[in-house]
Amino acid sequence: MTGHTFGGAVPFALAHDYRIMNVRRGFISMPPVDLGLHFEGIGTLPRLKLRPQVARKMLLEAHRWTGKEALADGVVDEVAEPDEMLDVAIRLAEKWQEKGKMGVYSVLRGELYGEAAEAFRRISYVHGKNAKRPKQAKI
Repeated sequence: MTGHTFGGAVPFALAHDYRIMNVRRGFISMPPVDLGLHFEGIGTLPRLKLRPQVARKMLLEAHRWTGKEALADGVVDEVAEPDEMLDVAIRLAEKWQEKGKMGVYSVLRGELYGEAAEAFRRISYVHGKNAKRPKQAKI
């Protein structure tokens, strides 16, 4: 995450196995509670991937983490200087690349986070279903 990771970008970031954040700039925040927004399954990834107190802080308090704070709370796995982020990402990918060769990585990942995939599949096709609540805030 090279800069601000805000709103819908947070579930996208949480969908990844590992997250690296810029240590110098940007924040990560999911503010639907402040905006009156909701979609089914919005809390699934925070609940599955973060400690309960951190998931609550993210979803119900709309906390804004800096890189260092996000690392301390376990929202990201590493922080890096802006010019080192790519190198850190490559090093992390190379560290774990061998694990994918046995063909079970995705199966085990499904065991860990499959509930999130199911929640998103339920809302990915909503023909005839009102999936939105009226906005409660003027944006």
